[in-house]
Amino acid sequence: PCPCFVLLRVCPCAGRAPAESLWGNFRAMTVKTSKPHREALAALLRGRQGIPVWVLNMVTKNDYVGLASVEVPVEGKPMQLFYACQPKRCAESAVRVLFSADGKHAVMRVNDKQQGQGFLGTPSEAETAALARDPG
Repeated sequence: PCPCFVLLRVCPCAGRAPAESLWGNFRAMTVKTSKPHREALAALLRGRQGIPVWVLNMVTKNDYVGLASVEVPVEGKPMQLFYACQPKRCAESAVRVLFSADGKHAVMRVNDKQQGQGFLGTPSEAETAALARDPG
């Protein structure tokens, strides 16, 4: 007889399925596969002026450098924070995008040497603090 093995997967995600983790996701794939994320980001960018073109195109193009997401607590709720920057100009043109866990709410911090710094959406004080967090 053949020995049987059972593979048990332990998930430290505190009740969330592994696929729903807010850690380690890439913004391009998240926006492509999640309708709430895609719609929230599109609404945030729609009709905006005075921000870099690569940022305006984030919903449809992946012409930027992006780090994997991190989960950050904001007012006791888990949120997903993404970092992205313009290739070869990361020090001069970068954004941070913060999504609610369900992807339906998004705010953004834009930091561009030529066009200035500002926020898209209306981040709360706690969201503003989360958007100031350094990558890593």
